[in-house]
Amino acid sequence: MFSSLRLHGTRFPNTKFARFKSKSSSKRYSDTLNLPKSDLAATSKSGKAVKREVHIQEACGFDKLYEWQKAQDRDKDFVLHDGPPYANGKPHVGHALNKILKDITNRYKLLKGYKIHYVPGWDCHGLPIELKALKGKDGTNKKMAPLEIRKKAKQFAEESVQVQSKAFQSWGIMADWKTSCYHTTDRDFQARELDLFYTLYQKGLVYEDFMPVYWSPSSRTALAEAELEYNPGHVSQAVYLKFPIISSSLTALNLSKNRNVYAVIWTTTPWTLPVNQAICYSDGLTYCLLEDRSTEDVYICEKVFVEKFVNMLCKPLTVIDEVKGSLLKGAQYNHPLTTEVLPFLPANHVLSGKGTGFVHTAPCHGHDDFKVAINNDIKIKSIVDDEGVYTEEAGPSLQGKTVGKDADSTVIEMMKDSIIHQSAYQHSYPYDWRTKLPVIIRASKQWFINTNKIKDRAVESLNSVRITPKASEHGMLAQLGDRTYWCISRQRAWGLPIPVFYHKVTGKVLVNSHTIEHLKKLFTEHGSDCWWSMSEEHLLPKDMLDQMGASWSDYTKGEDILDIWFDSGSSWSVLHKDGIKRADLYLEGSDQFGGWFQSSLLTSIATNDIPPYRQLVVHGFAVDEEGKKMSKSIGNVVDPDTVIHGGKNQDKEPSYGVDVLRWWTAQAQLQPMVLIGPSVLQRCNEDLFKIRKVMKFVLGNIHDFESDMLVPYEELWPQDKYMLYQLYNLAEEVTQSYDDFRYGKVLGLLEKFTNVDLSTFYCTIIKDRMYCTSAEDKIRRSAQTVLYHVTNVFMKSLAPIIPHLAEEVHQHMSSTEETSVFKSGWFTLDPVWADRAILNFMQPVLSMKEDIDYAADVDRPVEYDLTLYCSHNLHNILQKFQSEVSSATSPLTEILQTSYTHLTTIAPDVVPDDCIVLNGASKVSVIEGVKEPEEYVLLLSPATKQICERCRRYTADKLKSPCERCLSVLSNGWA
Repeated sequence: MFSSLRLHGTRFPNTKFARFKSKSSSKRYSDTLNLPKSDLAATSKSGKAVKREVHIQEACGFDKLYEWQKAQDRDKDFVLHDGPPYANGKPHVGHALNKILKDITNRYKLLKGYKIHYVPGWDCHGLPIELKALKGKDGTNKKMAPLEIRKKAKQFAEESVQVQSKAFQSWGIMADWKTSCYHTTDRDFQARELDLFYTLYQKGLVYEDFMPVYWSPSSRTALAEAELEYNPGHVSQAVYLKFPIISSSLTALNLSKNRNVYAVIWTTTPWTLPVNQAICYSDGLTYCLLEDRSTEDVYICEKVFVEKFVNMLCKPLTVIDEVKGSLLKGAQYNHPLTTEVLPFLPANHVLSGKGTGFVHTAPCHGHDDFKVAINNDIKIKSIVDDEGVYTEEAGPSLQGKTVGKDADSTVIEMMKDSIIHQSAYQHSYPYDWRTKLPVIIRASKQWFINTNKIKDRAVESLNSVRITPKASEHGMLAQLGDRTYWCISRQRAWGLPIPVFYHKVTGKVLVNSHTIEHLKKLFTEHGSDCWWSMSEEHLLPKDMLDQMGASWSDYTKGEDILDIWFDSGSSWSVLHKDGIKRADLYLEGSDQFGGWFQSSLLTSIATNDIPPYRQLVVHGFAVDEEGKKMSKSIGNVVDPDTVIHGGKNQDKEPSYGVDVLRWWTAQAQLQPMVLIGPSVLQRCNEDLFKIRKVMKFVLGNIHDFESDMLVPYEELWPQDKYMLYQLYNLAEEVTQSYDDFRYGKVLGLLEKFTNVDLSTFYCTIIKDRMYCTSAEDKIRRSAQTVLYHVTNVFMKSLAPIIPHLAEEVHQHMSSTEETSVFKSGWFTLDPVWADRAILNFMQPVLSMKEDIDYAADVDRPVEYDLTLYCSHNLHNILQKFQSEVSSATSPLTEILQTSYTHLTTIAPDVVPDDCIVLNGASKVSVIEGVKEPEEYVLLLSPATKQICERCRRYTADKLKSPCERCLSVLSNGWA
């Protein structure tokens, strides 16, 4: 029926409007308008943002907020245990990323009604601090007394803590910074750590053994896996060698005893060849015997390696036989340097396709090699000291040569007659993460935790731990599965001493509850320095020695310290001290799967039989805008202090303030790589500025509005209800995103709502209602009700991420009583806002608005009068937006932004030539039984009335005169 009434018209030349578009508009009515009033500053130039933020922190009591919330009576607690940052210098953007993510989490939980437990901590021991404290000493620290080293390291750590603490506070991190922080150097912390060590020792989980460990010659200490970095560009000297098999072993290979037969081996560590003590093979591999016809020499290697070997020698070789590896049982060979007779031994770590099928075995310098030696009762040789230098036992040709410098070249020269091939070999190799220099594997006497005994329980316990992002969960499981032991001893001075004594004659270890309790008292009273300042006479309890029938002179104290991962891994004891058995959350970088996450888990499982955390949240690492790691040498390091306060050249490095740094952190979410640089920060600043500008506009429009003026939902205009529906959905999504730690999505949702729903749509259409009606008019209060709720939701949604702006907004809301937004709780949403019926109800009008907005010839809808021709069904809906036939002030006119709107179900007899005709359709699903699209026609004709000098709409009867509505407002309704 209606389709037959589709209309067509000619677009007019629009000459009529020339008389209305006067450049000189009267300002005499400006004072009569309800214009926005807000002193919320919109600029961030010249460091103004920083000055505002400092003022806000003082005015809103940032430094007292944590203490305030701890005093509140709340039903639920949230415990975020702080992974202690390293106290070794100025804070960097990695610190900012971590600390701000934690603070966003805590502030959100605070708003949600939780009592927060968050105690900032610092890891204060370890080699990096020691090295920095002694920097520039020209190596004299090797001769420096331990107590002197400890004094300097402690001073450096304490200074670093002060610098970092000041920075963290300036970032708005909520905590009790004065009285409630922990340090791994605290005396009570160290006393609890001694307890933990002894508990593990009692359970048989801590033991001392002579084993290969990763050893750093540059640091002169053992390292754990977590302290290694792998350099993919490392270059080693790879050599293939021939080791002569003794004649008595040839019979099993069906060879004459007078033949020269060689096993071919390969190594990338030639410096370990002097301590070769066996060659390993696999029983299950097939080995080929290859004859060199020119020399009648025979070489043995794995069948898979034959082709590569022939190409390497560049000479013809003939396969004269194939044998199973099991035939090598009992075979022996001569070491080329010593002619010592050594065994061939079967081993599981010999794999096909890996090398020659024979593995050079130096038990002192390989984990698998060591196991082979132990299983075969081989006495292990060690000829390299803690600096990677050959000792006297290495012989005069090698003594004093250094691994990584001249050791390889010396050994290669000594074994040149045995070398078949030599080449440079680039591969991934472990480096000391502190000194950035290569490490070696070196057997030494160390203290270990037997993680093999507890890792199954640890893995099983992770079933009760939620890991976010879910995809990162395998990282923890993989690292736990590969770990069989954990070396916890270090050969340095700056750390907590391993509390053991050794009998001078037998070497037997002395540690028991008496010694531990005695040391705890001494450490609590004097600090752990007393281990070095006091003799065994004072360190050992006399009554215990008397009962043993022993003297303090029978014992000597150990010289090793505990691994700093053991220090930080025991930090859950800080929670136990406060009566908390388990943290709700650990939040750190992904590298902590092999570090703090794991050391905390292992020590907690071993002692408490539960994980120390209920949830792990893992974030990535800050890199430059090209995805490169930050480096001072490259010059791509971004200093958080420069981000906030600006650099020397403010044009190149402007001052952005804290909220931009926090915005960047939230936007990063939990991505593996977080880009930061000038353009990234500029975008963050622009995004924040847009939000600030919108907040200024919204606040300006509710400057005369109080919470007791809220208009009941049923009395709101349809577009107001529609906005509350959108706001409800926004608030729900924001809350869910916070719960899921998707802080970047929170910002994305707020930006989208700002750009689409708020700025482009709502704030645009309500300007006439807000500015031109009387201040107390109910329809104005209706719009203000929406803006009030929008402000509240935005303020609370932004508060965890950018608390400074949120506090500003809070202070500008006239009805507020609390000094801080964080004391007011999360937003509450009226369920009636969620009624989806309003979305369906608004849909036809929104379709019409879209048609008008996208019409090619319509620049300003206000310059037109609209005749809306539609079916009875649709007309019935539209009458709820506009009850009159014609109106300049109806909800419908406001949405469509025309000067007048005329509703009709009767098709016009004639369509004027100067009329724009827009045909459209919309499903009106609110009418029962209607499923087909309801069509309509929009007839836009030049406005027939004059422009009102007050509201600037074409609604005035006379030129240079207010319209009827404006006259009524000006006369307070008298007109």
